[in-house]
Amino acid sequence: MNRMHWLDALAARLTVRRQPRFFEDGWGSNALLEKLTRGPQGFAFPELSEVTLRHMGREGRLSVLEGRFPSPAAVGSLPAACQQARFQLLLPQDAGPRPPVCVFLAASGDEGFGVRRFLARELARHGVGALLLENPYYGSRRPPGQKGHAVRTVADLLLMFRATAVEATALLGWLLATGHPKVGISGYSMGGSIAAYAAAMFPLPAAVIPLAASPSSAPVFTEGVLSALPDWEALGRTTGGPEAARQRLAELLSAASTTVLPPLSNPRRAILVAARRDGFVPSSATLRLLQHWRGAELRYVPGGHVSAFFTGRAAIIQAILDAFSRIEPLQLPPEERPADRT
Repeated sequence: MNRMHWLDALAARLTVRRQPRFFEDGWGSNALLEKLTRGPQGFAFPELSEVTLRHMGREGRLSVLEGRFPSPAAVGSLPAACQQARFQLLLPQDAGPRPPVCVFLAASGDEGFGVRRFLARELARHGVGALLLENPYYGSRRPPGQKGHAVRTVADLLLMFRATAVEATALLGWLLATGHPKVGISGYSMGGSIAAYAAAMFPLPAAVIPLAASPSSAPVFTEGVLSALPDWEALGRTTGGPEAARQRLAELLSAASTTVLPPLSNPRRAILVAARRDGFVPSSATLRLLQHWRGAELRYVPGGHVSAFFTGRAAIIQAILDAFSRIEPLQLPPEERPADRT
């Protein structure tokens, strides 16, 4: 086993020292937990018919649009602040009106769109656009009383995971319906985990590029260097102590794993990218996803969880481009394309 990268160890110490604890209000609604851990049974593909787009200007070779839509995900359970979804669509100006687009989901703590724009600018040089979704519970969608991105209950975390995946699948369908011939989905860390989950629910061909990802958030919160972030005292009050709470948390989060969903119909369109010295996501977690998606490809980049996002950027961009090359363009008839308001 490779040693943890020193930057991961430093980042973990700083994060644990400064970050508010997750789950300070405990487990949340038992009824909601039971519903969310049953998986998306009877999942109906969500359609977006009320997307509002506004042109925000140009940044170099990028045309920037901002979009909003009512979340199709569990509106009765999502806090009011989360129910209006927000995204940015960054399109290369020299790639035609409808280039291929990759949906990028946020890593843990990635509120707003700034960090993911690094990859969006690189992709634009290759004629691929990027759609950056703001997670429920993050940024402008953060509920009152939440400290930073530290959700207050375990039910909130599972709801964020599921709602983000549902919104992402809806956006993939919307992009295809509005004329973009190829779509894909990616994300780093938590974003990669949700991207994998969303891809498993999406019924149409899409490139899938989970980066530094686990099939679920269970190992991150219970095994990795961030296992000190949960408020184990608050969770243990109703479960018989911190160790019993750790076991229950692992069980609940594992129930929301990509590995409980059917494998991809064509795993060759999936390329997983992992850091060789990742201290946040155990290598065994990434290998579980690879085994579930037999036929998918795994590529390694040097460094740890923190450094690989920057030093491995060229390899990440190449993995995205290669995954897109493995899917065929899909054109829907004009009558099936929803009108969007600009």
